[in-house]
Amino acid sequence: MRLFVFLLFYSSLFAQDDKLVLGNCKNLCLFEDSTFVIKDSLPAELDSYKSIYIFSNSFSILSTNQTNTIHQFVLDGGGLYLGAENWPLQAESNQLTKLIYNKEAYGEYQADSVESKSKNVNLKLNELEDVPPGNSTIAFPLDYRLKVEAWIEDQPLILSGKVGKGRIIIDGGYSRFYCDNWSNDVLEVLKKFGQYLE
Repeated sequence: MRLFVFLLFYSSLFAQDDKLVLGNCKNLCLFEDSTFVIKDSLPAELDSYKSIYIFSNSFSILSTNQTNTIHQFVLDGGGLYLGAENWPLQAESNQLTKLIYNKEAYGEYQADSVESKSKNVNLKLNELEDVPPGNSTIAFPLDYRLKVEAWIEDQPLILSGKVGKGRIIIDGGYSRFYCDNWSNDVLEVLKKFGQYLE
């Protein structure tokens, strides 16, 4: 019995629950959750992370080897959130979407709200009262491997899908997570993202 209790304690103590956060984090307000771990660069070991959240900069902090490491992390079962905004805040997101899908974000779109009425989706954003779009958003091309979770001006704003054993979210409006835009609706969007990636 003692061995079972010890194993249960040991596995919960060292469970892979942390979310690694990289990129342009200075204006974000999502870190009250203690499972978010902010780093300036990609750690050498990713074993202690269940998901990676990347908020794109204007210049990438990732090398080609690091993008390959992140891609393998997702293929092996990890979750990956790729957040971008209107140019120039697209560097890391475009690096990784080009590697995984051979596609990059485009355009600039502004609206007060987004449409998230689709039924056949992963994130179930249609259950929320409102999905804030972000300040100055971009779109990502349609791809048969991805489901469009939210639309802005008839363009895909938030997409999700599987990559190997893992999952990905591509978001063209991460400024919704800025402190000046924070609301209960934003918190609910973040929760939906986390539920899908974990």
